[in-house]
Amino acid sequence: METGNTVMWSSASESYQKALRSLEIFSRHDVPVVLEGETGTGKELFVEALHARSQRASGPLIAVNMAGVPGSLFESQFFGYRKGAFTGAQENWAGFFGAADRGTLFLDEFNSMNPDLQAKFLRVLETRTYLPVGDVRPRRSDARIVLATNIPLQTLRETGRIREDLFFRLQAHRIRIPPLRERLRDLPELVDSLIQHFSIRYRMKAMEVGPGVMDALAAYHWPGNVRELSERISSAMLHSTAGPLTVPLLFPDDEDAIFPPYSIARETWENAYFDGVFRVTEGDPGKGRRITGLSETTYRRKIRRYNKKNLLETVSDSHDRLDYFDKLP
Repeated sequence: METGNTVMWSSASESYQKALRSLEIFSRHDVPVVLEGETGTGKELFVEALHARSQRASGPLIAVNMAGVPGSLFESQFFGYRKGAFTGAQENWAGFFGAADRGTLFLDEFNSMNPDLQAKFLRVLETRTYLPVGDVRPRRSDARIVLATNIPLQTLRETGRIREDLFFRLQAHRIRIPPLRERLRDLPELVDSLIQHFSIRYRMKAMEVGPGVMDALAAYHWPGNVRELSERISSAMLHSTAGPLTVPLLFPDDEDAIFPPYSIARETWENAYFDGVFRVTEGDPGKGRRITGLSETTYRRKIRRYNKKNLLETVSDSHDRLDYFDKLP
């Protein structure tokens, strides 16, 4: 994913705006943060922004992929070790916590951490101390912790992949980064930003967007999210012959891929549709029913399904409207 995308920090999507607001709040406070998001949604960019906008910006940002840390090496890798602590320990090693001192420690793919190791991690979060292997004196941790997971914390809890005590320690400071299919209104700006970026990188003239391209992009289900969009545009520009950006250039192997299953396409469209209804009506359920032509029962069901109650925080201060949504079955 291209870090030069300034469009990552603005959006017409309510769910993405909520993520950006949480980013601004958490960057100002020294609390552990969990980034929830599918592959390619920009979790790495969010952690870089959290670090750069915090009081720890001058310190190190240490990134660790938890999927690559064997459980048997957890303590020596994270807590460090003293010279001679075990065979092969020929010098002192500060560990990831020590390396991230006065900075940020980013644990990617946190969902890969074995629950048996989570108790040791939780103790560091709560006491801010850890004991290097082979040492007798605890060290103080002065690193801000940011975790990333492509599986929501609630799902990890329900499947027994996260300890209850650790779940409750982390769940209040979450940022859910929505997938691209939930921010389709950002597609034109994202596409333009990426075209400009790659035209500079590849020293070529910026391409125009051909007919039907935006409709095709909006119809695609984007399993790889913004990263996939970036790679598809990059490849399309490299394979172009100075013409416009076209659907065959973007989907060279399988043009049928732009048509997701009907159920997914309908759900994507309805989610965007009710976002629009909320903005126009400012959350007024009566106006919403009149605009959509839906009965009260159907309108309630749709609103509950697409979880639009949280949008009232940005569109309305009416207690009556909040009461209406509190009564949703």
